[in-house]
Amino acid sequence: MKKWISLLAVLTLMVGVTACGSDKPDDLPASENASATKSFTLIASAGAASRSEIAFSLSDFAAISEYVKYVSNVIIQTTSYVEVSGITTSQTVELQNVTLSLKSDSKKKIVLPVIDSNEKFMELTQLTFLQEIMNEIYRRGSSTVVLTYTSTHNLTSPVTLAIKLDGRFTFN
Repeated sequence: MKKWISLLAVLTLMVGVTACGSDKPDDLPASENASATKSFTLIASAGAASRSEIAFSLSDFAAISEYVKYVSNVIIQTTSYVEVSGITTSQTVELQNVTLSLKSDSKKKIVLPVIDSNEKFMELTQLTFLQEIMNEIYRRGSSTVVLTYTSTHNLTSPVTLAIKLDGRFTFN
């Protein structure tokens, strides 16, 4: 009789432990690519220093929305970039001291060259900074990016500075 009670207790314990197992979805991929893009609209008076902020969060990456709580790492992809657009031939634009930094740690930043035409930045320096944004998104769930610049001319038509983050997310 004691054997039956012991066996029944062990089986009950096994069923209880199995029922409390992982809540991971059955279709959880090992990794997946996802993208998010945010942009600043630049309008400024000549000589005026300007400052703007945008925030990225894990929820901005729609392709991984159902797996957000299982993210274990993220690596920036070489298709990521910082792009300036909207500069036309009818408008004189010269942006100086263009800096992107993390609000949480202003030492993590990039300084872009003088901008006077539409341009896409996707070199190692920019990708390293974009990885810092992704690291913060992974650790904290979000990252706020600060843009500062000085325009030497009045910006009468909006100029856009966009940040595109392409990441390879791994899950566990």
